[in-house]
Amino acid sequence: MLLALLAGLALLNQSRTEPLSAWDNAYADFLSMNSRRGAQPAPLTLVGINDAYLAKDPWPWSPLEFSVFFQGALPLKPDVVAIDQVLDWERAMILPEDQNRKLAQYAQALHSNLLRAPKMVLGSRLGMPDDPQVIPPLQDVPLLRNVRGSISEIPEFIAVEQQPSESYRLASTMGFTNLPPLHHHFNSVPLLLRYRGQVTPTFTLQVVLLWAKLTPDDVTVEMGAYVDLGKKYRIPIDSRGRMRVDFGAPFTAFSFDELALASEQKQSGVKPIVPIDRITGGVVLLSRVDSEARTIPLAARRNGSPGELFAAAIATIQNQSFICPVPDWAQYTVIALFVLWSFPIPKMKKLKTVLYGLVALTVYGLVSMAIFGRWLLWLPGVVPVGMVAVCVLFRLVTPDGFGKPKRPVIL
Repeated sequence: MLLALLAGLALLNQSRTEPLSAWDNAYADFLSMNSRRGAQPAPLTLVGINDAYLAKDPWPWSPLEFSVFFQGALPLKPDVVAIDQVLDWERAMILPEDQNRKLAQYAQALHSNLLRAPKMVLGSRLGMPDDPQVIPPLQDVPLLRNVRGSISEIPEFIAVEQQPSESYRLASTMGFTNLPPLHHHFNSVPLLLRYRGQVTPTFTLQVVLLWAKLTPDDVTVEMGAYVDLGKKYRIPIDSRGRMRVDFGAPFTAFSFDELALASEQKQSGVKPIVPIDRITGGVVLLSRVDSEARTIPLAARRNGSPGELFAAAIATIQNQSFICPVPDWAQYTVIALFVLWSFPIPKMKKLKTVLYGLVALTVYGLVSMAIFGRWLLWLPGVVPVGMVAVCVLFRLVTPDGFGKPKRPVIL
């Protein structure tokens, strides 16, 4: 009992720092992706550019392929169209020589499609100048002016490293797609960045602002606490301007070729193979989801693309499914319950102790999933597993008679 108590308190303290905090976050992602919830899919559709389509039409794409996307999506009347790629064929996407011949013609067609979109967000990237001694000209970017608290921990950049071509930029809103460079697991997404000392919204936040019909002036930021969107939504953030992502937030997703086929089927009066009608009145996001783009570690120890992370983050905000750990008193309650659980272990057989531990963890997992599904609160994962492991191992290495009173010897 005392051993279990000490193990629980030590694990609770260590689970608040790396590396154990990453394990607790991984358990939270497991609960998020496997708990039963009655939430409706968010008004978001991710149209993925997958390996099967790129085998026919390799990357980089010309403006023609992006125009095909608009031809399939715009008739469905989405509120916001978002593309996280940088549409710049001079620096960001260099085409083979044979495709450059009709680039101007295709670029004009794409520009016409951008003008037809109700609200448009295009990916851009902040960075540092090539020559640190030469400060590049100041560029016009969206800024958040109602910011309270210290912004020193928000990543800062000096230059706009990549951005859409000028004609596309004037027909849309820029959204910065920068992600932290040294992350072992992406459980959160940046909502705020700094450009020349000023706070600017990221791609995720910019998409949500347009979807909610708000402007940057409607946003109030309390650093380390929340981002308030015109008193419609309040998004919890940390001191670096990052939001915890709920990877279980439901949204619609299908591939680029499925969108093209379903659009043709809808026009012909045939039932579409995918629910493209969900695009109507929501956000449609075009992004790469092929194996080459899946370079960031997401939930459940799987790699994903930035677009998949952005989609999960947008759906989290739209569904208001902000997950967080249980309060401290609940974590100490977990320790107390497992201390009580450990009482009969010294008197148990070794094999029975192992089964006893597995049953306890199974029941704990089911209770955790039920609590998460109801309140979006995650119980600790490291503490109970560690306490059970310590108690079971202690029983396995001690003799069967350990702790029992010895019978008196009568001479």
